[in-house]
Amino acid sequence: MKHPLLALALAPLGLWAAFVLPDTLAGNPGFWDWRRTLVILSGIFSLWWMSAGILLAGRPGWLERRFGGLDKIYRLHRNIGIGAGVFVFMHWMLEWLPKKLSRLVWLPEQVRGPKGPKDWWISLAKDVGEWAGYILLAMVVIALIRRIPYRWFRLLHKGFGAVFVAGAFHGLLLMPGNFWQQPLGWLTALLAAAGLIPALLSLANRIGRRRQYPARIESLQRHADHVLELVCRPYKGWPGHAAGQFLFIDFGRPGEGAHPFTIASAWDPQQGTLTLAIKELGDLTRQLPHQLEPGQAVRLEGPYGQFDFGLAEPVDRDKAGHPQIWVAGGIGITPFLARMEVLAKQVAAQPEIDLFYCSRQAGSFPDNLEARCQAAGVRLHHQLTSRDGPLAASEITGRLKSGSSVWFCGPAEWGNTLEKTLRSAGLPTPAFHREAFEFR
Repeated sequence: MKHPLLALALAPLGLWAAFVLPDTLAGNPGFWDWRRTLVILSGIFSLWWMSAGILLAGRPGWLERRFGGLDKIYRLHRNIGIGAGVFVFMHWMLEWLPKKLSRLVWLPEQVRGPKGPKDWWISLAKDVGEWAGYILLAMVVIALIRRIPYRWFRLLHKGFGAVFVAGAFHGLLLMPGNFWQQPLGWLTALLAAAGLIPALLSLANRIGRRRQYPARIESLQRHADHVLELVCRPYKGWPGHAAGQFLFIDFGRPGEGAHPFTIASAWDPQQGTLTLAIKELGDLTRQLPHQLEPGQAVRLEGPYGQFDFGLAEPVDRDKAGHPQIWVAGGIGITPFLARMEVLAKQVAAQPEIDLFYCSRQAGSFPDNLEARCQAAGVRLHHQLTSRDGPLAASEITGRLKSGSSVWFCGPAEWGNTLEKTLRSAGLPTPAFHREAFEFR
């Protein structure tokens, strides 16, 4: 699906326009009628988007394949979460603001019919929904503030399962009765029911449990450029991984949970180990060299991702031996290290590959990069940015050929700029592949 956010907006809007709007217009609606209609519509949108967001958070394999990897799913999850927050805010303002303006005589007074007996369940649904909305808005703001430590973000974010259950209870109980006689009501209930499963799994801390494997640390090596090279051995069950995939690793620190890292080695069942290269960028990664030791138990979850150099997209993978351009910055070299291990062992003809690698200085991780490239048949273009400055995009565009694909792993801003430049140079959009590791 090329535009999932647009589809997620147009689907409920189209159903509303087809099945609800005609009856609304037939009633010659006034201001307060339109306000009630928009309150209901914004609530429907909120529930659809919250349901979609929590479905993605459940890490289902079929959705990972559909959207191009878990990193892409989490980026979409983040955008859906922001959208859900916007719709919840609209729902709240449409409910609250007109009443306040009416009391100030800035809007016509709302004419109400006679009140019936108080319904306890309706009152409860209103109160639960109001507080769930406040909490959701706070969680969206917290998620966008990068200064908040990940461990606090993670603990608060896990509470979204309870917020979703409360929001679904509010929305379904207050949905007008005639909605249950049309597709909009059925699909809203179906989405809410589908979201209930990952919500309960999240509250029970069972998301990803089937893809978790115990392991131990075999060895540690700290490089001069503050990169920790970590070799792990899964005890049993690890299904293997394709070069370029990533995993989550839990070091057993209370409150931290698991963190994602690209696997820097190919999988060899006989050897039975995998390598991670961890750059010291935050509080956790700076402390790891002082807290980890060989023999320590860890938990792996994965593998995930489709940055795997596999044959899937016809636009850049329709011919054997199609040329590839790899672009890596700093620790972004890790998926290419794993791929070079695979290529070095292959006997068949290999594609033409150019690797553009940018590091601040000589002697940076990884060791023996030139020898690794030579063994894999990869042409290395190593740019020392402290000496030579940033890599010019023209050097990459100059290597583009018919059928080329570009594989990028590095800083997000650089990737955005490079993608625009290469697309303007004629590279098809699906031929640019990248990881999206900004999960927050």
